[in-house]
Amino acid sequence: MAGSFRIDKASRSVLLLALIASTAAEGMAQIVVTAQQPVEQTAVEKNLDVQRVGIDEGRPLALTLFDAVKMALENNREIEVERLNVSQAQYDLVAARGSRDIQLGGSSFFENRTVPVGSILGGGPNGALTTRTYNYDFNAQQLLSTGAQWNAQMTNSRVNSNNLFSSLNPQFNTSINIQIRQPIVRNFSIDDSRRRIRIAARRLDLSDSQFRQKTIDIIARVQRAYWDLVYALRDLQIRRESVDLARTQIEQNRRKVQEGVLAPMEIVSVEVELERRKENVLAAIDSITRAENALKQLILGDRKSSEWARPVIPTDTPDQTAPVYTLEETVRSALANRPEVAQSDLQKEINSADVKYFENQTRPQIDLVASYTTTGLSGSPSTTGNPFGATTALLTERVNLLSQRAGLPPLDPGSNPQLPGFLTGGYSQSLENLFSNDFRTLRFGVSFNFPLKNRTAEGNLGRAVAERRKIGAQRQSLEQSIEVEVRNALQTVETTRRRVETARASREAAEKQSESEQRRFESGLSTTFLVLERQNALSEARGRELRALTDYNKALSELNRVMGTTLTSANVEIRSPHSGR
Repeated sequence: MAGSFRIDKASRSVLLLALIASTAAEGMAQIVVTAQQPVEQTAVEKNLDVQRVGIDEGRPLALTLFDAVKMALENNREIEVERLNVSQAQYDLVAARGSRDIQLGGSSFFENRTVPVGSILGGGPNGALTTRTYNYDFNAQQLLSTGAQWNAQMTNSRVNSNNLFSSLNPQFNTSINIQIRQPIVRNFSIDDSRRRIRIAARRLDLSDSQFRQKTIDIIARVQRAYWDLVYALRDLQIRRESVDLARTQIEQNRRKVQEGVLAPMEIVSVEVELERRKENVLAAIDSITRAENALKQLILGDRKSSEWARPVIPTDTPDQTAPVYTLEETVRSALANRPEVAQSDLQKEINSADVKYFENQTRPQIDLVASYTTTGLSGSPSTTGNPFGATTALLTERVNLLSQRAGLPPLDPGSNPQLPGFLTGGYSQSLENLFSNDFRTLRFGVSFNFPLKNRTAEGNLGRAVAERRKIGAQRQSLEQSIEVEVRNALQTVETTRRRVETARASREAAEKQSESEQRRFESGLSTTFLVLERQNALSEARGRELRALTDYNKALSELNRVMGTTLTSANVEIRSPHSGR
């Protein structure tokens, strides 16, 4: 770079970026400032040494666009919220699938019951029957994927009683009952459990798509903020160079005044312009702070992060490549890749599950029901005499006595009836009798329920059908909005590309015009006013070229967003943690 110029402390990091950008960017003007002699910094000029609030200029943070995107994906709280939404949707799916879990239960209790009996056949001596029961039951049930439900129950009890007619005391009762109910009309193809599982699975996919959409949005915002900061930093350099040109012009005018070539008023006119340019520098510094804070808000996750105190120095330069897209290709890509389209499809699938379920609920309920029961029993023979047994023996004895007097043969007293041996024993014997499957009950049948007016199901079905029509209308509106966004984005890319070309040509012409006017002034053929005007025109032309370049890159970022290719263009891959569910 020809010549030299002084850089104050506040703009050191800014110039570093500017030197990189001005050297690397194709077609960007090489700014050449020739300083005649070192000029003493006045009190007013010292006002340009603005200390940016909360920024340590000695600790610059060089940042590529890729690194900025990476930091945003790692730290941005909006993305973290969407990531947690995905996690919640995963748990919702787990909860929905929990309806098919096997449920185990049990109960145990002791009961001591004494009731009055009004008949000797009640078995209670002295008009009272006392029963002590120890009960412990177990049960299990499960909802199957076919909509069927089975439940099994095992009951166990130990009963002590003072019943005179009980042959086993204590008595052990055991039983196992298994029942299954299979819907064959309503709830056969779909039931509430399967509906909730399907909806939870689709909502998990929906939260994935929303996460992708938020990621694309954050990346696009980071890219725009990055290029805004590039523009703000480069614009500050242009403004400072404009100040240096004005200062150089003052020195030239002073020499000409001393030589008697110019009137002293010519110095004042340049000083007025110098102050105006200094004001532009201060405004540019404020723009840098705002642009930098906007970028940091996206890429830093904690307001207490030490990176807030570091000035960000973008190291990427605006890209001037011109990818060619046709309208048909861009629209096709957008409809294939936009997360909003996938979300519309998922909403339609969720609605389809609702329609199918509520349509099924309008049908009559007819279920096949089957059950199987096996029973076990055992106990200890009662030591209490059976009243009927004693009376029978006494009557037999009296009849035989009368028969003997009448010369008739006596009655056979018979044997005392005894319970079979397999009923004698403790709890283990009852279990053995239970699992021997000798005492079983099998039941098979059909149950049905047919409401005369099923208005609840009909109302829910009507609402779901209306929702389906609404989703269809929203899909058409979405596709139209995407088409409009694609058309606008393509037009903006083409327009900004042409703006870069025209701004570059304008800047080149302004450079030549400024150099020519400066030579004319040195030869005495021009005025200070015209020189300053040409300098201002050159600064504005450089600013327009810089703005066109950054706008072009922002337009490319927006085009990638509307096409749904932001993740690919930014080299970002999102892997679903539940892809193997």
